[in-house]
Amino acid sequence: MAKRTKLQIGVETVDGIDLDFRTLREEWNEYETEDGTRVRVKLVVSGIIRTDRYDHQTDQPIYVVQSGNIVVTKALDELKEELRRRQPG
Repeated sequence: MAKRTKLQIGVETVDGIDLDFRTLREEWNEYETEDGTRVRVKLVVSGIIRTDRYDHQTDQPIYVVQSGNIVVTKALDELKEELRRRQPG
């Protein structure tokens, strides 16, 4: 159930509503670097707050989304071996 909350944005305290939500889909973004490494990133939302403010240009409410990133990398075997050789010890 949604509940009233306050959050700090810069030096300002803003009122809002901490909204319940359900995840419809969380997909991975995939990238390949110039050294051949594959990097996968997924944004995982942990909270959504609808502030009592709105965007004057769009007349839409302003939301604050709390989230974290999950990052997975897969380097080529040749790159991993090269990096192992460079390690001291």
